[in-house]
Amino acid sequence: MKTLLLFILILIFVGCTSTKNILVKKPTTVGNQIEQTGEIKNLQQTGVDFFAQGNQPSNWTLTMNYDDTVRFSAEDGLALKFAYSQLKKVVNDERKRFTITLKSGNVQIEILEKICTVTTMREVFKKEVSISFNNIKYTGCGKFLADNNLQGKWLLEKIGYTPIVPTGYRIVPQLNLDIVEGVISGNDGCNSIKGKIEVQGKRIQFSKLSVTKTKCNKKNIEKIIAAEVNDQIVSYYFKEGKLYLYLPDDSLLIFRKT
Repeated sequence: MKTLLLFILILIFVGCTSTKNILVKKPTTVGNQIEQTGEIKNLQQTGVDFFAQGNQPSNWTLTMNYDDTVRFSAEDGLALKFAYSQLKKVVNDERKRFTITLKSGNVQIEILEKICTVTTMREVFKKEVSISFNNIKYTGCGKFLADNNLQGKWLLEKIGYTPIVPTGYRIVPQLNLDIVEGVISGNDGCNSIKGKIEVQGKRIQFSKLSVTKTKCNKKNIEKIIAAEVNDQIVSYYFKEGKLYLYLPDDSLLIFRKT
């Protein structure tokens, strides 16, 4: 009897221990998660579009403001600062490479589309980053800083500053932005659209959009989406709760959130 009781107690102990082990293993999150730390919010407020960090060969950080300055700092004493506009850029779907020649040496920044982790951080990143300076190479991970207010469904309210007339469309044009999964869906007032997006700081990179082929009376917005949003990089900003898309031809689309 005592042996049986002891065996049961051992089973209960092992079961509790296993449960505890399962509970403490919290899932990591990839890339543009909705929760943001205070540090990331502060970086966004100072205009940073891309942030990276690593610990090889020493701890380092990189910030890139596409409208202003690139800054790199490492604990081994290396500090670099230069204008983003001075960089030579080679960009494709899988790789972004930036180079610049300074008086102190040559700099190359490379950003790869690759799942990446830093041992000192819980987050899983979508970008693998390396910074080479002369014969030293720093490696780590990074991400674009997305404004989480983009997440959700946006109804078109104005083209430029001219209000749209909903009765002029088969359905009110709208964009559904999912910055966590990196996808867009919605419609252009006639046809459904869908595709991929990547929020790059204060810009949105739209993929080539898939559009249905319903025949409708062509409206302005359909042509604008096809020419100025499809496969384009579009700047955005918020004003009084509205989303403003500043298009490559200097026009505006103004949306309100549902």
